[in-house]
Amino acid sequence: MAVVRRKIARSSRKTTAKKSPAGMRRKIASRTPAPVREDRLLQALQQALFKSLSHSEGEGRSPIGVAAVFVQSFLQLTKVHAIAVYVRDEQTRDMTCLAEAGGSDASVVGGWQAGLTQAEQQARISLGDLQGIRLHRIGRMDGVVMFQAGKSQRVPSRAVLSLLTAIEPWLSVLLDHARLTVKYAAKILRIQHMEQVSDLLNSALGEQDKLRRALDAAIRLVEAEAGALFLGTSDGSLRLSAIGGERAAGLTAMQSSIAAGVHRTGQAVLITQGAQDARLPAGQGWQAVLPVASLVSVPVRMGARAVGVLEVVNRRSGKPFSNWDVLELASLSNQFGLAIDNLRRGSVNGAGAKDSLTP
Repeated sequence: MAVVRRKIARSSRKTTAKKSPAGMRRKIASRTPAPVREDRLLQALQQALFKSLSHSEGEGRSPIGVAAVFVQSFLQLTKVHAIAVYVRDEQTRDMTCLAEAGGSDASVVGGWQAGLTQAEQQARISLGDLQGIRLHRIGRMDGVVMFQAGKSQRVPSRAVLSLLTAIEPWLSVLLDHARLTVKYAAKILRIQHMEQVSDLLNSALGEQDKLRRALDAAIRLVEAEAGALFLGTSDGSLRLSAIGGERAAGLTAMQSSIAAGVHRTGQAVLITQGAQDARLPAGQGWQAVLPVASLVSVPVRMGARAVGVLEVVNRRSGKPFSNWDVLELASLSNQFGLAIDNLRRGSVNGAGAKDSLTP
């Protein structure tokens, strides 16, 4: 029995001596990630991006959806610590974070904001372990892709930059395609709202019901929080005829100095920074009901004569109104003017002349 124990002991010692280096070698090898070919990574990213376009509706085909697919795929393939996609807002011209993935909140971390500043002067971003490149659209800078290097990433940062440079044209084109898809969908929806306003104004509804419903459709058209229709009186002042929107519930009386000025001059007004505009004093008009961030006010005309004002406040998305909103509301205001003219003619023929519509 002693011999047997000695043989086992010797065998154990020998086995341990022989296997220890191999065990160590296997352990060391397991810490080193397997090399990944960049062309395979590029192909995988391209496939993921094109797959995002297969979504029939919803977020998948929007710029946010495309960017989300990209950052998640990139993070999974390269194992960088964090990645984010920024795109310049067409209206405000500010850089907006569309999507981010990984261990950092890229939209608020100071280092990432410094990277955006550097991108305005340099084609490539390099701030320690934070690196990135520009996105281009029609030859100009349209956005930024940045990543933060990490200890477990599968390829060196130089290769990650090379991969970003290779995928950048694809990502830029697909983001632009998604942007146009959203625009066309919104345009179709706006046309439907404009047709709805026209149908309501030419319907057999009663005078006040007709104007109120048409106003609600106009508010939905520009995605406003609230809106009002003011009509002129015989003494040249304005009276509230209809009011609508989610932020105007229960409101029955209001005056607007902006609307009064539009009625007097016949010129539309667009305000994009309400908090800094002296024409919107605190506690008066809309400001007594809700803080006004942006506003559009257009005259309602009956031929060449102004008979009222159509006014909306605050886009629900938080973005300011644009000149496009002014044009669309001006087009609708002409329909309001025709409807009001028809109402007044019918009133004259049916019950004698009226100077103005009663609210």
